[in-house]
Amino acid sequence: MSLREHERRILEEIERQLSEEDPDLAGRLQSFGSADPDAPADPGLGGWKPWVACGLIAAVTAGLLVMLFVLTPSTPQPPSPAVPTDTSQTTGGPAPEPDPAPEGAEAVGAS
Repeated sequence: MSLREHERRILEEIERQLSEEDPDLAGRLQSFGSADPDAPADPGLGGWKPWVACGLIAAVTAGLLVMLFVLTPSTPQPPSPAVPTDTSQTTGGPAPEPDPAPEGAEAVGAS
């Protein structure tokens, strides 16, 4: 971002006064500056290390998602209706009668 001429003159005046009053501080502050005002404050952020960290995080996340999908049990399918194997029988006939219970079962249940 460029400064207007008036702002530049004010900043130059402040720098001049600072270097007259405290040259040590002015030297320290000047060492933080760079020739390119648009340069990033931390030049290390443009290296390969942040990209490696992001890649590792993405790979671990993708691996966890794959494991989640592989290890999660699938949803049970609804049972299909029973299909009669012998189609020669007619439907709609009388229902079969249940088998009678054995005689000893009534006596055991009564006591």
